Amino acid sequence: MLKKSDQLRKTLCLALILFITGGLLAQNRVAGKITNQSDNQPVVGATVQEKGATNTTVSGSDGTFTITVGNNATLVITFVGYAPQEIKVNGRNSISVAMQPVVAGLNEVVVIGYGTQRRANVTSAISSIDNKTLNEVPAANFSQALQGRLAGITVVNNGTPGSQPIVRIRGISSISFSSDPLYVIDGIPTGDISSFDMRDIESIDVLKDASASAIYGSRATNGVIVITTKRGKRDGRLHVGLNTYYGVQKVTKRLDLLDREGFKKYAIAYRGSQVPRLLPPEVDKPIYTGATQTYGQTNTNWQDEYFRDGPISQTNIDLNGGNEISRFSLTGGYTNQQGTAPTVAFTRYNFKLSSDHNLSKVFTIGETIFAAFSTQYGDNNSGGTRSNLVNVIRMMPHMPVYDPTSNGGFRGVNAFLDGGDPTNPIEDAVLKNPTKNTVTKILGNAYLDINFTSWLKFKSSFGVDYANGLFYRFQPIFNDNGTINGSSATQASITNNRGISTVLLFTEQLTFDKRFGGHHVIATGVFETQEQKTKNENGFGNQPSNDIRVLNNALNQSVSTTVGQNFLVSL
Repeated sequence: MLKKSDQLRKTLCLALILFITGGLLAQNRVAGKITNQSDNQPVVGATVQEKGATNTTVSGSDGTFTITVGNNATLVITFVGYAPQEIKVNGRNSISVAMQPVVAGLNEVVVIGYGTQRRANVTSAISSIDNKTLNEVPAANFSQALQGRLAGITVVNNGTPGSQPIVRIRGISSISFSSDPLYVIDGIPTGDISSFDMRDIESIDVLKDASASAIYGSRATNGVIVITTKRGKRDGRLHVGLNTYYGVQKVTKRLDLLDREGFKKYAIAYRGSQVPRLLPPEVDKPIYTGATQTYGQTNTNWQDEYFRDGPISQTNIDLNGGNEISRFSLTGGYTNQQGTAPTVAFTRYNFKLSSDHNLSKVFTIGETIFAAFSTQYGDNNSGGTRSNLVNVIRMMPHMPVYDPTSNGGFRGVNAFLDGGDPTNPIEDAVLKNPTKNTVTKILGNAYLDINFTSWLKFKSSFGVDYANGLFYRFQPIFNDNGTINGSSATQASITNNRGISTVLLFTEQLTFDKRFGGHHVIATGVFETQEQKTKNENGFGNQPSNDIRVLNNALNQSVSTTVGQNFLVSL
């Protein structure tokens, strides 16, 4: 007789075979052809995906495809320029799909330089994205939200809260100079958009080639991103809106670093001998005076110690309304993003007011004012070959993070005893290298429209872009009981840098827009002046005490001031 365990094993195997067979029998191989509904021509490269699964295929050169799905599956067919379709299989083995071209986009209005056009009348390379698409993902600024949304635009997010991502339009245009695009917000050219709340945006138009951006001259060498903000509705009603979200950022993919036992094997393989700290008598010594834990009992996971969950929240309140004569929009927002590394964070308060008033059939006036106050908490040792992330990898697992007996509360390494010279990454981030950068940003313009006739219009506008930034860094007196370079400081160091930039913009624009029978003529003439004044003050000094964190009466003071001015005239 078979033993009970053998009978149970055979029963389980039989059940597994029946389960797999049933799953295979439930699968259905579907063949089909995708054509254009307008001319019945095959659609090449359309994506066919089983809804709710990762099972995907692409139509071939003749529009045909094959895919294995469940009998009750739903196929989702998508292709650029066509309306997406969802088709239920219902046990069928053959499916024909006729896709409907989407032409509505040709009638949408896009912003081109100092005016607007229907997309059907534009031959240059312009990409657009609306507010709804932008806000599908939580992001602190709109550059992050553009990532992967528009063709020809590359967005690289450096991950630091409050930092502006690297945006490139059709690649890098210069090796030695900046490749950043020009940002134009409601007609005002600007460079820093980290203080701008993307929930105030109505639409974004990206001018990607020379013909589209030529009107901006040399400033548009790297492309232009034109931002149109929300205005009040002219429906005679008051609209109140609240938009808020909360999320958490996590570092989900980590390196498989050595534990204490693995480090012992590595040390012998690399050095040919064990590091002294892991040999008697050092291995049996407490990790600091008074501790009950020894080096031989310590097994620090430096990734767990360094990384943390990073909450991110954003709230925006919108109040707008109006009628045929006047309209207004008032918004306020708050952003708080904590990083996944120690001390790294970003907070921002922002405010926007805009209004438009039709004084008569001839005259229209309006204004837009943005104001923001942001604070970015950073880590001055976030890059380079000895950055905090590099030291997270290099630090020995037998070393503790903290040492309450040291001046500063952290523990450093001994190059001879520990077999290396990395610095404590937690200490670097929290004690030695935290920075604070506060920015006050004011951006605004006022305009006057004069309609001489229905086909001849004049617009005069004045804009200002003001930024006031303060960078502060305090490095205290400390001693982490280590022996390597950077294990102690006998004087506190203070860095205090301030930068002020003021840009004044005057624009005079005359537009001719008239139809002559079957012809449509549009001509725009612009005269613009842009003046920028900058002032930078950099201060550094040392103090003999951690209680004095200002430059007053500091030792080894170093102060420098630079001023600059440039003037641009455009015709």
